[in-house]
Amino acid sequence: MTTRKTFIKSRAGVRLQRIEHPARQQVVQSSWRLSTLRANQPRSFTNEAEAEDAFDMEVIAALTDPIIIDMQRRGLID
Repeated sequence: MTTRKTFIKSRAGVRLQRIEHPARQQVVQSSWRLSTLRANQPRSFTNEAEAEDAFDMEVIAALTDPIIIDMQRRGLID
């Protein structure tokens, strides 16, 4: 079975994707993956609202990170 990844949004080097895993009888199980340019490891969520909240918090943290700020100034990230 294949896995389908859908880009949801990105800001300040933080990406949110929906990952769909086809299951039996055409039921799709979804999870959300949050990744960042900061030293944090990618995180997965089964609840979309929790993933959105975590995305917002990680963007806030990234916008205060001096390395991320420098990358934005140089136009390397959005």
